Amino acid sequence: MVAVKFITMLGADFKKQFDLDSYKKFFEDKGYSDVEYYVVDGRMPCAIAVITRK
Repeated sequence: MVAVKFITMLGADFKKQFDLDSYKKFFEDKGYSDVEYYVVDGRMPCAIAVITRK
């Protein structure tokens, strides 16, 4: 699981559930400011953060 290892390096430990506001705050607290968020609704809704590097 390369993706899980990469996300873990960013500081995610997958021991907590997020709502959209806490998900946004997670990235803000890590210092990311240019982030777009997308929510995919469905049986198991998912939020996706797209971080743009400058």
